[in-house]
Amino acid sequence: MSQQGPSDWARNPEYKINNRNPNTILENDFIKMQVKERDILLRKMAKNSHTPLVSFEDLRPYIKLLGKNWWLLAVLAVAGYSAGRLVTHQMVDVHNATAEILVNQKESNGIDAMLGGRGGSRGFSYYNDDVQNQLRVLRSYDLVGRAIDKINDPIDHHLVGRIKEMPVEGFGAIDIEVDMEGWSADMAGAAIDLFVLDAQRYKMVLRATQPQSDQVALEAAFGQRVQKEGIALTVRLDPEVARSAERPEAASLQHFRIRVKTRDQRIGQYRGSLQTTNVERTSIITLTCRDVIPGRAKRFLDSLAATYIDYTAEARLATSLQTEVFIDGQLDEINALTDTLERQVDFYRAQNEVLDLTREQNEYFNSLVDLERQLREMDVQAESLDDLGVFLTAPGGTAELPPSSYFMLDDPWMGEQMGALMELEAKRSAMLLDVQPGSYQVRRLDSSAQHVRSNVVSYLADKMGTVERRRINLQSDIRGLESRLSGLPKTQRDILAMERKLGVNEKLAVYLLERKAATIIARASITPEASLIERARYAGMVGPDKRRTILTYTAAGLLLALALAVARMLLFERLETMSELREAVESPVIGGIPFYPEMAQDPIACRADSRSAVTEAFRALRTNLQYLLAKEGANVILVSSLHPQEGKSFVSSNLASILAKAGKKVALVDFDMHKPRIHHYFGISNDRGASTVMIGQGTLSDVTQKGPYDALDVITAGPVPPNASDLILSERMTESIAALKKNYDFVILDTPPISLISDALVLMQHVDTALLVTNVSKSSRRGVQHLEDLLEQNNLSHASFALNGVRSKRWARYYNRYATKYGYAAYGADYGYGYGYGGSERYKNPEAEA
Repeated sequence: MSQQGPSDWARNPEYKINNRNPNTILENDFIKMQVKERDILLRKMAKNSHTPLVSFEDLRPYIKLLGKNWWLLAVLAVAGYSAGRLVTHQMVDVHNATAEILVNQKESNGIDAMLGGRGGSRGFSYYNDDVQNQLRVLRSYDLVGRAIDKINDPIDHHLVGRIKEMPVEGFGAIDIEVDMEGWSADMAGAAIDLFVLDAQRYKMVLRATQPQSDQVALEAAFGQRVQKEGIALTVRLDPEVARSAERPEAASLQHFRIRVKTRDQRIGQYRGSLQTTNVERTSIITLTCRDVIPGRAKRFLDSLAATYIDYTAEARLATSLQTEVFIDGQLDEINALTDTLERQVDFYRAQNEVLDLTREQNEYFNSLVDLERQLREMDVQAESLDDLGVFLTAPGGTAELPPSSYFMLDDPWMGEQMGALMELEAKRSAMLLDVQPGSYQVRRLDSSAQHVRSNVVSYLADKMGTVERRRINLQSDIRGLESRLSGLPKTQRDILAMERKLGVNEKLAVYLLERKAATIIARASITPEASLIERARYAGMVGPDKRRTILTYTAAGLLLALALAVARMLLFERLETMSELREAVESPVIGGIPFYPEMAQDPIACRADSRSAVTEAFRALRTNLQYLLAKEGANVILVSSLHPQEGKSFVSSNLASILAKAGKKVALVDFDMHKPRIHHYFGISNDRGASTVMIGQGTLSDVTQKGPYDALDVITAGPVPPNASDLILSERMTESIAALKKNYDFVILDTPPISLISDALVLMQHVDTALLVTNVSKSSRRGVQHLEDLLEQNNLSHASFALNGVRSKRWARYYNRYATKYGYAAYGADYGYGYGYGGSERYKNPEAEA
């Protein structure tokens, strides 16, 4: 025994096994088995490493799907593309316009200072947290409506072409003026078509928005007011067009269309197309409007920006004007009273010849006048406080503005608190545009407002107490002075009282004039709390996305084509290749027969052309059948199909002929006694046949006829009996098959289709193998699987399949694979393969070519 080193021992398991003790044989066998399994596993891994992830067989169903339905994909893709082009051609371009507004961050002077520096009675304090409120205000219904009222453009103008309706700014040939007061709701937004007839008249076609309404055609003269059918308008021909002889004729070729929109429709249109955004970390608001007419979108944004800027100053202007109106009312009353007092004093002096007062009496008198003026101011202040208290405790909450008398209060803390309250109310009103009254945000604002309101009401109560005490003190001082002046004569006392009242009113008038002047000066300093930093400008076209629309329609066409292709494959798929048939059935597939176009001239293909592809296919089928019939004594072959017209008689006739050409003694029996065809293929008589034998009126030798080859005998079906299926079940049928089996090398039985008649299933129990023919024009997965189910239900497992009618291209691929597999050389017109005949020399003896 050769010596091996430790490394050899470690690398060679067989060495370890052979040098063990003989008592460990079982362990050696186990180790050998493990080594063998390891080698098998390594070979499998090596084989799998060369296997592609996706093979051609995996892709073949998809290739077939595309190959059979490429025209459908192309047609529907082109149709989808064309539809997309048509739709995009009808689409109207949508344009964008933008503008920018700066919301001021600083507090203004003037009237704000009078109200405690809170930015106005509505509480407009535009800090960063209020910008979102202003975004909602800009899109509010009322503000957009006011901007639209400034534009006053209710008409949409369109030029109508053969396919597309194009919106335009206006018509060059005609001018249209509408009266919205005479416009009915049914005609709002309705299409009105206008056609110029000549230089004097035009035609109008009304299409109401109601589906049940009919079209109404009217003719009218240019410049004539038309008020009927729910419309009110006047159409005028452009003067330059009217003066030209050719332009009215050109205008008559155009199709004008208008739609008149109501104010609500315009508001809804622009609110839907308006977008308001805040530039991050700034108080700049960007306005964006989309419209089919870019100029109209710019006009709307300019109008909206101007309306909003005016709106920001309106509240404070209204406050100032309301204060001035109140002061003017007070001044009118005081002036009227002063005039009356002056006349009374002059008249009383003239009548009673009253002397002037002494110096001490004048001082008393002046003090009394001053005290009464203060008392009058306290009365005004008490009235203002009372009105403000009623305003704050009203059950419906605070109104838009506090009472006008409130502005007479000169109290900074009160102004600050009222400004805060108005600001909270403004925030609440803006928030209600987006949320419900019962939401958390609104309830939180209500709580804050209620807290401020409670503080102000408490302060008012204390303030009222202070004012009342001041009034009581003033009244006491006044009574004291009056008692000192009581010693004067009555006439002089009356004059003194009148002059005292006159002096009070004059001083109060001076005070009111000072406040009026301050109010006017404050109003002059009021500026809007927003400014336009960028006028409306065109920002480009934003839609529609025509390319995407075309791609969508094209993709929809492709998807529809794929869906139809898949539906065709699932519902109407035909098995057209041998590989497809093998995948669909579990039984063996032993051959494929090419399509035979000369069927009408000679149905026996091997007799018509012994070198054709069809003949070679039958030779291959003959070879494969011989392998299936390798068992001794197995020579009976049944040929049938699932459906009629699949070529079973063609296959059985040619198979019998090719076997006979090979020198085998063959008997071809036509057991299709319902619709026999074998006698037509061979051109022989059908007066006597299998039905004659089955009814006992003849023997097999009596009905046997010679075929085109010496080794081929043909037994036709014979006259069609009324009970063909019953004859198949007779004892004579079994005896006949047994007799034929003894006398012939091969017995081929042509039987009816299995789906119509069960004769083939009965005869299949008496044969050695069954050849089921399926045609590419009728074969489907469900059909062949149904055929296999029938065989399984009848315990018939000795059947095989053959595919008939394979078209030339598919047949060429199959046969090339067949020739390569079996070592045949590729052949063309000369068939130089396997038989010892090559070159261009043609084989002249078909009888020996078996």
